[in-house]
Amino acid sequence: MSEALSQPSVLTTPELSIKDSSLMSYFPAMLAVGGAILLTLLRWQTGGEHFISDGALMMLALASYLTAAVFFLTNLYAPSTLFQKIGLWTATAGVFFNASSWGVRWIAAHDRELAILSRQGGEMPWFFRYIPFANLYDLSLAFAFGAGITTLLIAHRRNFRFLGAISLPLASLVLILARFIGGEFINLPPVLDSYWRPIHVGIASLSYGIAMVCFAIAVVYLLKDGVKVEAMAIWSSIFALAVIATIGGTFGTFPILTTATYSASTFLPPRMPLPLRADIPYVGPLLVLAGILLLGVIALFGRYVAKKDEQSKRWGHYLLKASLIVQVLAIVVLVSQVKGITSVAVCAGERPEGTACVDARRFHKFGVWMAEQQGLTPEQTAQIPDDKLERGASNWIQENQSKLFLSLNANPVELAALITAFAATLFVIIFSFRTDKLRAALPDKEKIDSLMYKTGGVAFAGLALLLMTGAIWANESWGRYWGWDSKETGAFVAWLTYGAFLHSRISRGWTGRASAYFAIVAFLLVIFTYLGVSYLLPGLHSYA
Repeated sequence: MSEALSQPSVLTTPELSIKDSSLMSYFPAMLAVGGAILLTLLRWQTGGEHFISDGALMMLALASYLTAAVFFLTNLYAPSTLFQKIGLWTATAGVFFNASSWGVRWIAAHDRELAILSRQGGEMPWFFRYIPFANLYDLSLAFAFGAGITTLLIAHRRNFRFLGAISLPLASLVLILARFIGGEFINLPPVLDSYWRPIHVGIASLSYGIAMVCFAIAVVYLLKDGVKVEAMAIWSSIFALAVIATIGGTFGTFPILTTATYSASTFLPPRMPLPLRADIPYVGPLLVLAGILLLGVIALFGRYVAKKDEQSKRWGHYLLKASLIVQVLAIVVLVSQVKGITSVAVCAGERPEGTACVDARRFHKFGVWMAEQQGLTPEQTAQIPDDKLERGASNWIQENQSKLFLSLNANPVELAALITAFAATLFVIIFSFRTDKLRAALPDKEKIDSLMYKTGGVAFAGLALLLMTGAIWANESWGRYWGWDSKETGAFVAWLTYGAFLHSRISRGWTGRASAYFAIVAFLLVIFTYLGVSYLLPGLHSYA
């Protein structure tokens, strides 16, 4: 019996040694968090007139994360103590700037509430009221911080610093998304004003960050376990194709923003996206070309994996690199065009210089939306002739075109998805360079597997707390604990998947690749809950 009790509960999951896990090894994480608290207090004392903004701090965090990732990745190919130290301390700087950005934003939100109070009178709300967890920008800052601080806590061990090469670029993508979302403050409806809001959203963002690190560990495990880079390229190409195929349902267009009043009874706030898209020249053909190249990659690498055809492998890599170049061109052209186009109009013939044209085929959908804004029910709208809806939409656009403009903030998910697809393709290309040397530089796969198990367990616990605090908040706001809202359901499914990840390991002994695939699928469900549900499906989580 004593021998049985002395055995680990999961025989297939080796324990990590904590021989070098002294308190001082966590100094970078403590320094980053402590420094962020001090900077936030300094902002409180000095005021914001000449103080660095939260947006500037966020961009410094982004630069630090990317720099650290480059040094961590370089260290895998050319091991260097100097590279490790630079990577560790720039990652520490990234977490410091990331947390500071959120803290400074908190104080800025307080100043905003104070300014409103001075104009309108009333009592100053307690600090929970203006904690910056009101929209997806705030959540993204905390999401990236969760991934960054988790990476720092793991990277105190030298043989696990490789993790920053994957997790920090992922955190950077979240910050890029936040940059495109825009950091404007919003007024929450009174129904959401509860002290459970910051608790629930804070737990969500940190849990998402840990899940992201678990995902990065799973990808590294597959690489270490000998999964062919070409097989990874097939899946990354399928993902990129899915992104290209679902960009707004049409190629080469971009959503429009407005600052206009819609009617006498309805006002659209500044930077309000309209359900209306403008054609962006050259972007569509480039995305189509990238999609064709990715189809070629899938076909050639599929043949190589199935039949060991070396010629297919060689040409597949050529097409993969070509698709990367085309994806970069599409993103650059999109960003430059959106920045350079100065007006939006209904174009009857040739497109005027510097103008984005609205396709007449989109008038009907916009006309339906206009009718809904006027308070008509779907049944009433259906009785309006199509030509009348389209004519009304066209007239409104022509009357208000001076107030319409394009912005990268109009739909941050689309641009962020394109950048993520590019990043996935880039990482596969990096993995294909001296793959054997890269695998040799990674620690034993048993240790990576154990780390994946531990981070997955923490993510599971975090998502459980997310569901519980969300249910309590929902009961306070809407009088019910659960309503099968799209975001509630998405979080529940993600939590169940992490539960299956743990259950399969403990009861069935599934380790290694099986667990890695589970961790990857679970994180994709987390991302769908974080973004897909917020932007694609209707629900009560309108703050996103």
